[in-house]
Amino acid sequence: MRVHFFIVLLLVLSARQFPTAHAQVLVNPTADQLIQIVRSQPAVNISAPVSATASFDPPLVQPGEKAVYRVTFNATAISVSWPEKLPLPAPLKCHLSASGQAMQSVAGSYQMCATFDYEVRAAEAGQFTVPAFPVEVYGQPVVVPAAQLEVKTDLPEPHTKARQLLIESSATNVFVGEVFNASVRLLSSPGGAVEGLSEVQLNGDSFVVDKNSVRQSIQMIGGNGRNGAAFIYDTSVTPIASGPLKLSAQGFTSGNQFGGQIVISGQVTIPGGPPSMLLLDSEPVTINVRPLPTESILPGFTGVVGRYRSDPASLATNVLKVGEPVLLTVVIRGEKNLGRINPPPPPRVPGWQVFPAVRGAIVPGLGTTNPGASFQFNLIPLTTDPRATPAIPFSCFDPALGKYVDLSIAPMPISVLAGDVLTNADLALMLSENTAEPEAKISLSKLAPTPGWTAGSLVPLQMRGWFPLVQLLPALGFCGLWWWDRRRRFLEQHPEIIRRRLARRALRREMRSLELAAQNGNAAGFVGCGISALQIATAPHYPATPRALVCGDVLQILTTTECAGRDGETVRRFFAVADAAAFATAAGTQTSLLAEKSALKEILLKLEARL
Repeated sequence: MRVHFFIVLLLVLSARQFPTAHAQVLVNPTADQLIQIVRSQPAVNISAPVSATASFDPPLVQPGEKAVYRVTFNATAISVSWPEKLPLPAPLKCHLSASGQAMQSVAGSYQMCATFDYEVRAAEAGQFTVPAFPVEVYGQPVVVPAAQLEVKTDLPEPHTKARQLLIESSATNVFVGEVFNASVRLLSSPGGAVEGLSEVQLNGDSFVVDKNSVRQSIQMIGGNGRNGAAFIYDTSVTPIASGPLKLSAQGFTSGNQFGGQIVISGQVTIPGGPPSMLLLDSEPVTINVRPLPTESILPGFTGVVGRYRSDPASLATNVLKVGEPVLLTVVIRGEKNLGRINPPPPPRVPGWQVFPAVRGAIVPGLGTTNPGASFQFNLIPLTTDPRATPAIPFSCFDPALGKYVDLSIAPMPISVLAGDVLTNADLALMLSENTAEPEAKISLSKLAPTPGWTAGSLVPLQMRGWFPLVQLLPALGFCGLWWWDRRRRFLEQHPEIIRRRLARRALRREMRSLELAAQNGNAAGFVGCGISALQIATAPHYPATPRALVCGDVLQILTTTECAGRDGETVRRFFAVADAAAFATAAGTQTSLLAEKSALKEILLKLEARL
């Protein structure tokens, strides 16, 4: 509920703050309107004095454990002349793990934030200090303050560890050009608050990231030995080189500021206030990229990798004229990466002039059919000899099968006429233009062959005596819904009422089965029904599952006098006989309990009255 209220409040405030910008985006803006939109945005403050902060995350670790040495400037990253080697103590080993910049809102204006993250590990215990050192920013020296890291061997478990991102890939063994999904996750803090990520970047050589397929969500997941909410950033990645490639992620924590559409599942807590804008990175994952096989390449392969199929091609008309173009539409269907499918090259066939394919719109899928990418070839017959359209070779590589798949466009039968001969379409158009349809004469409609509905009176319905009662029906329905919702809320707050009601119904059914077993002389069924009835009548008092209760649980519901008297003795005998029958042959003992029918029924009536 807190998340929903926060989102609604955020939307209302944004609608009040930027009404002009929204209105201008919906129409075609002019140059003056664009200037006004730019002027209405907060300015980027680069004239403020540059300062630097340095810290370790966390400041206390064990030997060999990861710590992040983070240095942040209120300046652009390109203006910082960062040194290649840091003045770290000898026992500390480090390497640059991430660097980037982001903008944050400060006092009504945007301020740049450049951060450099180093992964630091200490081989031995001790207290290490990174001394202050100067760095040139905007041509002026800026002193990075000192930072301390303490390494101890006797830290309790669990203890605070370096905060980092998690990256998961849908596949670790792929082919060159095969699309796979990469998921970047930011787990919630130990307090349960989940933050968003901005300026998310996937780092790795020879990877192409699809920014148009980004999906952001907040879900409940498990990670690092605990369950909680996490911000998830999903996108599609395509490798363009072979070999073992490293893929990692980085991004700035943005607090409650989310860029783009986001789906929130479950009840989560989003922190308020300005974001901390911390640069986090992830441990790299290794993607083994295999090259495409060079043997058995089919004709028309344009680098399409994935599971695709082609629909039967469609031709605008199968009766053509020499020299007149005709459109051939081809649809290639698949699950993803449809926008990057390269169409097959136009074939060179005698008697035809084929132009390169023009990419069309994405064709939506129907039911279980995948969407598809459409292409249009412009074909021009040069002679009257062709009897079919030219075949267009096309193929793709299916990574699941590990081989090339033929998707060639098959020829389609046609008839090519000379340039001065009319086709069927020309003749139909000419006849439609020359044929004049007679104007329809205006006339009255015919009488109905059968009588319609009859009316007992010509008085309108709203003037009849029963009509006010009909107007009360919506009010009565609303009152009924109000009473039903009030009753539902009451039962939600008092679930014991439903448990006792269900227990009474089940107890009556067991008592009927008890009577039937006693009449038939079924001693085993009589004992089983008696035990079940005692458990059902006792279960709502705990509450518990009836079959989980034992003799001691039933005796606790009886009063002290009843427990010490005949009622307690009867209950003990039934449970003792049932236990003996479960582990030994005790048919005679069960038969002797048929005489305790009245005593057992009296106990059950007492327990029913206490429900």
